[in-house]
Amino acid sequence: MSENKMGTMPVNRLLVSMSVPMMISMLVQALYNIVDSMFVAKLSENALTAVSFAFPVQSLMIAVATGTGVGVNALLSKSLGEKNFAQANKAANNAIFLAFCSAVVFAVAGFFLSRIFFEFQTDVEEIVDGGTAYLQICTVFSFGMFFQIMAERLLQSTGKTFYTMITQITGAVINIILDPILIFGLIGFPKMGVAGAAVATVIGQTAAAVLAIVFNKTHNHEITVSLRGYRPDAHIIGRIYSVDYFGGHRFGHDFRHEQNFDAFFDNGCCRFRCLL
Repeated sequence: MSENKMGTMPVNRLLVSMSVPMMISMLVQALYNIVDSMFVAKLSENALTAVSFAFPVQSLMIAVATGTGVGVNALLSKSLGEKNFAQANKAANNAIFLAFCSAVVFAVAGFFLSRIFFEFQTDVEEIVDGGTAYLQICTVFSFGMFFQIMAERLLQSTGKTFYTMITQITGAVINIILDPILIFGLIGFPKMGVAGAAVATVIGQTAAAVLAIVFNKTHNHEITVSLRGYRPDAHIIGRIYSVDYFGGHRFGHDFRHEQNFDAFFDNGCCRFRCLL
């Protein structure tokens, strides 16, 4: 297997080639809620309020997905740097498993608790009904969002940020095209209102997830994802989450020296297993 560009490319060129697509991707990701708000605002003030009330939950889903992705990136990059491809593949497999688990949790919580979430915030029936429909769709069908973000993190861990930019742009463009069609019932589609904005969002996210998975299969040869015979690995999962949860207060101390890196991960794994 040829050396990854992160080990051969000059630093300045590497920074530009990786950071610019990532910045564009983050900008595009923010377009989902902005575009939804722009079109929903044309329905009514209450419709816009309903969507706005749902944004904190959407932000929480993104935070869980990207937070897990940070740990996956750290473990994958370390494993690939050590030429430990077996461990890198295990990390990738467990990353997909964690994305699935996160989506299931939010799907169940969103289906049963969305109306309660809005009733705590307002007693306006139009806001509660519209917001519940919007949030239930976004959470129950959040598999696209979680798999999209995780598949993109696998690409980022090997320096292929250009492909993550393509997936983000694809999802955003689909969302922008479908929003007015589904919200206002254009070209023969039924008028779905606030729910149409949610449907457009999850379709865009699912399309981006499929594209990201295809890019991993066709271009990300450093990592092999195979769930045949897969079993969750508590040690790997512990190392993934130790970066975000267990190690925040120790980041500056433990990462100051290379020899502390494994001890840092292993310490987090021990505490993770104690929670199981």
